[in-house]
Amino acid sequence: MIEARDIMKTDVISSKREIRILKAGRRKRASGVNLIEVMAVTAILTITVVGTSGYRYYSSLNAHWAQEQITAARLGQLLCGSWAGVEGDETYDPEEHLESDLEVDVLSPPDSLPPAFVLLGSYRITIEGVAYDCTLAWKDVTPELRAIWVSVKWDWREEDLSNPDKAFRKSFIIITYV
Repeated sequence: MIEARDIMKTDVISSKREIRILKAGRRKRASGVNLIEVMAVTAILTITVVGTSGYRYYSSLNAHWAQEQITAARLGQLLCGSWAGVEGDETYDPEEHLESDLEVDVLSPPDSLPPAFVLLGSYRITIEGVAYDCTLAWKDVTPELRAIWVSVKWDWREEDLSNPDKAFRKSFIIITYV
């Protein structure tokens, strides 16, 4: 004899089968990634790599420029200190005082000087392949006080070192009194 409980169980079982059959008829979404997602990730990674490379390139280039600028400032301080060390003597010669440590060459006089200054000399000092053009001048402010003027200039090229159109002059001017 079939009981009511057994009938209900078979109905539940058959209804579960029907649900499974209905679900099997629908197309399931495939798990994983599709081509659009792969292309999006590839584009994002490419942009990130290019951006990082550009950042590293420009940061190392800026570090190189900063090193040139620091060297020019230190060279100006060296010339001022060396000249002040001989109390601003008008016969001071950087070739004589610095030749053992630096490569110093004499240049032709510059076109202009500050007003009332007397030219001591112009020199090209090469440090690590960079040529720094230095001009030294002096003037007596009072009979016991002399102003020492040192100008350091160098070419600052952004990209192409062989193209002078892309170069411009950077400079430091240092004045001290002895």
